[in-house]
Amino acid sequence: MKKLGLIGHPVGHSKSPDFFKTKLASINRSDVTYDAYDLESVEYFRDFVASKQALVGLNVTIPHKESIIKHLCCLDDIASEIGAVNTIVKTENGWKGYNTDAWGFSRSLKPFIKGRLERAIICGTGGASKAVVYSLKKLGIKTVVVSRNPEGDQVGYSELTPEAMGHYLLIVNCTPLGTSPDVEGCVDIPWDGVGPNHLAVDLVYHPEETTFMKRAKSQGASAMNGADMLRMQAERSLEIWLEHGL
Repeated sequence: MKKLGLIGHPVGHSKSPDFFKTKLASINRSDVTYDAYDLESVEYFRDFVASKQALVGLNVTIPHKESIIKHLCCLDDIASEIGAVNTIVKTENGWKGYNTDAWGFSRSLKPFIKGRLERAIICGTGGASKAVVYSLKKLGIKTVVVSRNPEGDQVGYSELTPEAMGHYLLIVNCTPLGTSPDVEGCVDIPWDGVGPNHLAVDLVYHPEETTFMKRAKSQGASAMNGADMLRMQAERSLEIWLEHGL
């Protein structure tokens, strides 16, 4: 029996096990299981995989998408450019990292671009944020990354103004704020600068409608959650594992 799984902390809210159970059944792979593993520290990774020799592939989620890299033997070109991984596969030389978040995000967003989204505000600086910035760059959309502790070209939340928000019609929440059970969480941006021309994308998918999305809709903006991105990046993860002989 081969094993796939998800590592992160926490992982209790994840829908990945249910998704992959259905997906594996659809391709008649009853010889493969998928489970979520709560790995509090990435420093436990080597001991963890050593204790589960049947593992052949893993998804990686918050907070390990960047810190896991030092435990991998190599990265594919896209993951290397992004600087974060969310999919890893066991090879003869060790664990290799890929990034399918960028794949999932760009494909989930394309139907909504309509040529009018030229600039984006990205809330958060973690691994998901890096994948989103990479994807938007490929789509020709300029980005500003907002952080509680800005570095380099990043800006702080206090620097955002309602007037500035009017020039950035795409807003992407890449933070975990609003994830169940802490559903009231939301990034602190000048919501009075958000209007009907905005598209607000929350990578959080549980709950289905987050506080971030509700705030955006109350201003007349369009809003979507991260469910499509989750599905598409997961499908790409499975393709990678199959390509490696799953």
